[in-house]
Order: sequence, then structure tokens, then C-alpha cells
Amino acid sequence: MSVLTNSSPAALVTERGSGESVFVLGAEITIKISSTDTNGAFTVFEGETAPLKGPPLHRHPDEDEWWYILEGEFRFVVDGEELTARTGDTVFAPRGSRHTFQNIGTTIGRTLTTAVPGGLDVFFKDLETAAPRGTIPDPARLIPIFNKHRQEMLGPPLGAKSAATP
Repeated sequence: MSVLTNSSPAALVTERGSGESVFVLGAEITIKISSTDTNGAFTVFEGETAPLKGPPLHRHPDEDEWWYILEGEFRFVVDGEELTARTGDTVFAPRGSRHTFQNIGTTIGRTLTTAVPGGLDVFFKDLETAAPRGTIPDPARLIPIFNKHRQEMLGPPLGAKSAATP
């Protein structure tokens, strides 16, 4: 998914309140350090997650991922293990793990996430193109993007009602 080059990355500062904003399936993501900035070595992004929201259960076989909780309280599930993380806590999900999270607080939660190697930022941009803000995501458009980036959607977000739930 990531492209490594032989040139050395340049030092950079991403100032407070800046970075590239991406809307990803209901979440606000700000890319602070792109995989392009690091020659594919890693990417860093800040996420804002509304109360009771979070990504679907998923797996990426190529990236380790860790979250630092900037604000809020989150429930994570990593390979079936439930973890609670609050402001100042760190959570790690190794590559290949089945994982998801949910903001269980009453206000917007904020995380700072690093993925190694880089590439999730490119995946997020492609997802935003297929499911822009204000639209209902069409699985038929999302599945090819997941496949292109070697990502697997495995289930609904935590707390989502199933089709059988009234």
C-alpha cells in the first residue's frame, strides 16, 4: 500500500489546527504527517469521533496502529478483547488484528493515531471520494477501495443495530 523511496524525508512541523482534513465514513480526520512526508514509513492523524460513534470492525494485515487518547473515553475491541481508554491512555492494535472502537463519552472524543507503515491516509482519501460528507456510503463503491488498499471490513461499528434489531 505504501511506496518507499530512497530519498530522506524532510523535517516538518504541522502547526496546531492545521493538516489535511478528510471525512471518513462519518469521522473527521486531520492528517498531521502523511505517508508521503515519511516516504511511506508511517502516518499520523488526529481523529474526532462523535459520541457513540466509531469505525466498523475491520482488519488491516499490513499496518500496526496505535491511538493516544487526547480527549474522551473510548471502548476498543481488539481480537475480541474489550479495552477502555481515557484521556492520556494509549491503545495498540497489531497488524492483522480485528479491531474497532467507539466513543463512549457524551462529547466529541479526540485521538492521535499512528499507523506503521504509512498508507492509511491514502486509503482515507479514497474512501472520502467514494463516500463524501452528506452521502450514505454505498458498500458497492467501498468494497473495491478496501480491496485496493488491502483492508477488510468485518462487521458493523460497536453499538450499531443489526437489521434484526427493531
